[in-house]
Amino acid sequence: MAFISFENIKEKHQTFDQTCNYALYALKYVWKRKQGKTYILTKELSALLNGLFPLVNMIIPGLIINELVQGRAISKIIFYIIILLTVPAVQNIINYFLDKKLNKLSLHLSLAFNEEFYHYVLGMDYEKIENPEIQVKKERADDALSGIITVVDQINAVTTAVVSLLAISSVILTLNPFVILLVVLVIFSNSVMAKRANLKKHDLGKKLSDFDWYQGGVSYMLNHISFAKEIRIFDIKSLLISLFTKSKEESNVFELEYRKCNWRLGLFRTATNLIQQGILYAYLVYKVLFKDLPIGNMTIYLSSVGQFSNSLGSVFDSYIRLADRGLKTQELIDFLSVTAAQEIKGTKIPVFRDDSVIEFSHVSFRYPGSEHYAIRDMDLKICAGEKLCIVGSNGSGKSTFIKLLLRLYHPTEGKILLDGVDINEYDQKAYQQLFAPVFQDFVSYYMNLGMNIALTHDYDEKKLDEICEKNGLDSMLSHLPKKYETPLEKWFDSEGIDPSGGEEQRIAIARACYHGGDIFVLDEPTAAIDPITEYDIYMRFNKIITGKCTVLITHRLSAVQLADKVAVFENGCVAEYGTHKELYDKKGIYTEMFDKQAKFYRDEKI
Repeated sequence: MAFISFENIKEKHQTFDQTCNYALYALKYVWKRKQGKTYILTKELSALLNGLFPLVNMIIPGLIINELVQGRAISKIIFYIIILLTVPAVQNIINYFLDKKLNKLSLHLSLAFNEEFYHYVLGMDYEKIENPEIQVKKERADDALSGIITVVDQINAVTTAVVSLLAISSVILTLNPFVILLVVLVIFSNSVMAKRANLKKHDLGKKLSDFDWYQGGVSYMLNHISFAKEIRIFDIKSLLISLFTKSKEESNVFELEYRKCNWRLGLFRTATNLIQQGILYAYLVYKVLFKDLPIGNMTIYLSSVGQFSNSLGSVFDSYIRLADRGLKTQELIDFLSVTAAQEIKGTKIPVFRDDSVIEFSHVSFRYPGSEHYAIRDMDLKICAGEKLCIVGSNGSGKSTFIKLLLRLYHPTEGKILLDGVDINEYDQKAYQQLFAPVFQDFVSYYMNLGMNIALTHDYDEKKLDEICEKNGLDSMLSHLPKKYETPLEKWFDSEGIDPSGGEEQRIAIARACYHGGDIFVLDEPTAAIDPITEYDIYMRFNKIITGKCTVLITHRLSAVQLADKVAVFENGCVAEYGTHKELYDKKGIYTEMFDKQAKFYRDEKI
């Protein structure tokens, strides 16, 4: 990862209006849910009560001291003590019930926010979510969302502090109005420094997020079991650890600067608070010694100034936190403003008939940010009931073709037509349900076997039995005591099984068969398994797809025996097209590819 200079980090200016707008956005985000309204109103009630209760602890002890020194009226002293003991107890009881309610609401809201966020992310176009920059934005937006409810907490902290300030100010004004001015100046100075520090920390945090994303990937390789064998066999632990260490050393420079912001701010606050306390004590001691100020009143004023300082500090601190949270809220707004799906949203419902045709008409495509065309001016037809095999070298555009066919990406130029209609005019979900895909990088979900195939809680076991038998999974099932309830992988359950490569491939094909579709799409489905297992899978699969339209991408040209037509891709174009015999007789690219592979099987020595 390239090192990032501090020169690229510039402090931003965030206005009061912007902070208020971000806070309002967060409030509306919470308020629009029924539980959110209850949460906000309950928080306000708690803020009002907690703003008034501290007055008792501030004033009563001073009154008790005055009575002990001067009047010594036992009844008054007892009365003051009863108030001093009762009010905190009442406060704790009220807060207990309010906090219980608020915690329950908070958990419910957090779950609702996460559910909504996942729906949004998983509804994004594949071409967007595949972009690393979008991935980093998503991580930061997720972090911002997890703290959005704290905006309500900070606003209510301001309410609590303001209520206390109004009540305490009346007490301090009887001493000297300039004391309030002193406290305001100190708190204001601290807040200005805190805001500047937070702006710089926010920018540093964004830089650290880039490192976190990279380090997370390396850390995954270091820790996940799927990498454990090769790390040991190829002895690459030093390589991976060095990648992690190098990136961590670079990010630590920014991390140290981030922490320095806190250290500097702490030192500044210590100095200003020391000045405030020194001036206040000197003034009160002078009033006691030379102006006959009662000692109890001195205690009340000290407590009042301390409480006033804390409350005012709370107002400014809450504002600083709101400003900081506002920067994060902006990241959430930015991410949610990314168009989740293509603006072209068709409404037609596609039907794949016995005479249907999917046609690539002068289709070109290049990935976002790339100047290189992965597909260039391609014309190709896929007919119902036809089995098309696509072959070609790596980088020839085969997998990109599948992404375009499945509408995971959209052509840069040209059109893809279904029965003469641009596929963008069809409802995307309905269009994609025409396909039963098996990808080269298919995944096993951390669920039981039945759910891995059916991808639902409520699966049809009879249907599973039939599909598993057709795909050759019945022998594996016979050794599983829990049958379809057997966990796949050991991520959540130590009793989980680790299927072989061939078994995983059969599971992936079974998944496609269970969900069905008019068009089977197999993208390098047997790339990682042995030829004998591959032969068995293809023979079984050939029976399953009888009469079905099938698109098969493969490097192993033995699979062309399943195909009616073969398309040879080269440099993003269809270089050759025809039956196996037609292409082989041409003595072109296909012939060369076929003969090179066949040589491994025909000749004893190469």
